Amino acid sequence: MTNEFPVVVTGAAGLVGGLVVDGLSDRFDLRPSDIRRDGGDLRDRAFVDGLLDGAGAVVHLAANADPDTTWAELRGPNADAVATVLDAAARSATVRTVVLASSLHAMGGHLDAGATGIAADWLPYPCCAYGATKVLAEQLGRVYSDTHGLAVRCLRLGGVAARPEAASWLGGWLSFRDAVSLVEAALTAEVRYGVYHGISANTGSMWDWSSARDELGYRPRDDSAEHAHAVTDDLTGASDGARLAHLT
Repeated sequence: MTNEFPVVVTGAAGLVGGLVVDGLSDRFDLRPSDIRRDGGDLRDRAFVDGLLDGAGAVVHLAANADPDTTWAELRGPNADAVATVLDAAARSATVRTVVLASSLHAMGGHLDAGATGIAADWLPYPCCAYGATKVLAEQLGRVYSDTHGLAVRCLRLGGVAARPEAASWLGGWLSFRDAVSLVEAALTAEVRYGVYHGISANTGSMWDWSSARDELGYRPRDDSAEHAHAVTDDLTGASDGARLAHLT
């Protein structure tokens, strides 16, 4: 059904949004939107209703992605907008699937505590207010899935970059092509609700992405180990804040 109706992509002018639009436009009828392009406010019910009119799915990527900012700056784009998009999807006669961009920051507290093999089904443990907003989005998605029958897939994206930028990126890196592959897998899977760690196939990663493989059919092609020899060591003597800063 996803291929029969347009797919709305919010935050289309951002890094991941641009990758998704460029990477999936040959296989989906995409309807990109971004406040920097169309001026639309995702907290505005009328605007979002119009944006979703006749669509079959939504890839919601728009957000304030600054892990160091305040709740006052996060509430509008990361909480109110998510609720408005889910409300509109529930009212829509055609939208059946919502892919929500979450973040590994939703589980960053486990990493701070020294955990490894961090699975997507562990209890959320955000490391910052930004991570907490992503937990809120995931749980709102569960509510709307349960009460309105929406298929909601939440992707805890890692650090999206062409290549790992330092040693701290190796475990949570998500390559450009794997980011596109992950979103496509989430759009086409037969899953009512799920939360998934979104990283590349990084050797020795502390993040367990097996549920994305098993439930979404995600098959990443890149491995940060291929770049390990070329990255700088930013972990020795670094604070936890510096270690986590790149997790989107």
